[in-house]
Amino acid sequence: MSRISRDVVVQLLRDLKNDDWTIRQAAVTAISRPSDPALLQDLLDQLAREKWYVREAAAAGIRAIRDPVAGPALIHAMSSDDDILRNAAAFALGTMRYDKAERVLTRAVEDPDCRVRKTARAALELIREGHERGPAGGGTAA
Repeated sequence: MSRISRDVVVQLLRDLKNDDWTIRQAAVTAISRPSDPALLQDLLDQLAREKWYVREAAAAGIRAIRDPVAGPALIHAMSSDDDILRNAAAFALGTMRYDKAERVLTRAVEDPDCRVRKTARAALELIREGHERGPAGGGTAA
């Protein structure tokens, strides 16, 4: 992790714990609009060491990601030990109709966590629905 990336991730994690709800909300919004996939990957890696309520707050931002550039980091998050992160990643991958995630989402249909299984099924439906409609900008674009 680069020094800049580390500083940004540390600040986001600090903001997610802030007593001021507007600061926490700004951090969630920042997570939902990743400017750098490597930064998102670094954040996802660091979240594993955080308390559940910090991971839940970050998950709200992850679920709101719509940019397919985040797809590879979200696919990687599907292998996390944390069901909160797997569920949020599955939701985002489905919402962005990221077709490169079909294989990992198909495996997630058998996830030990019932929420992840349900979200993975819904995500696969959205992706397959996108196939029927043709490329609409989601993960099907090159």
